Amino acid sequence: MTLANTRILVTGGGGYLGSQVVARLAALPGGERPALIVAHDLREPAVRLPQVDYLACDIRSPQLAEAIALHRIDVVVHLAAIMPSGKAHTRDFEYDVDVNGTRKLLDACVQHGVKRIVVSSSGAAYGYHFDNAPWLTEDMPVRGNEVFAYSHHKRLVEEMLANYRMEHPALEQVVLRIGTILGPTVHNQITDMFEKPRLLAIQGSDSPFVFIWDQDVVGIILRAVSRWACWHLQRGG
Repeated sequence: MTLANTRILVTGGGGYLGSQVVARLAALPGGERPALIVAHDLREPAVRLPQVDYLACDIRSPQLAEAIALHRIDVVVHLAAIMPSGKAHTRDFEYDVDVNGTRKLLDACVQHGVKRIVVSSSGAAYGYHFDNAPWLTEDMPVRGNEVFAYSHHKRLVEEMLANYRMEHPALEQVVLRIGTILGPTVHNQITDMFEKPRLLAIQGSDSPFVFIWDQDVVGIILRAVSRWACWHLQRGG
């Protein structure tokens, strides 16, 4: 993996997944490390890595577009999102951050010549429907349920991404529909279920889960970034 000439911005760089992506990029040997790593999040990090520039602002802020322009970013890894956690966020606020925030980011990428964006979507974008196939594939439609804000917003974001692929093909996209992430320190609504004395289930009905290990997700994201860098290098860019 060589990213020596690549300038990368990670949104949500202070989150569980984002901080690991940033740390893995920063830990690459000097000749392979990106030319620039910018970790964006809403707040300043508790610990700063010396190889990383940090940007603290709202995903909807003009500061993000300014940073993309200033740093001549090549690749954006978009991990900023509001996860379902039971916190008292209004639906309008979640929509504004997840959907409008992504739109502002995409506009900034197009305006300032970003070459590739890697987006963490979710299997929730398919929706939870009785007629879903047992195994969902990428050619199946996204039908995120409107009654479930997280699922619906993932669907809206994916529909937006599809439009941008048609209207702005110069901005390459890698869209990852990630399942439930497991890891040594992961705690969420799904993993909490396995801490209870019994799992709630409906007798005679399968309750499938789709899991992926956190380090595998990080590795996939780094591969999505490095494959662009290798292609760009081969073309002499």
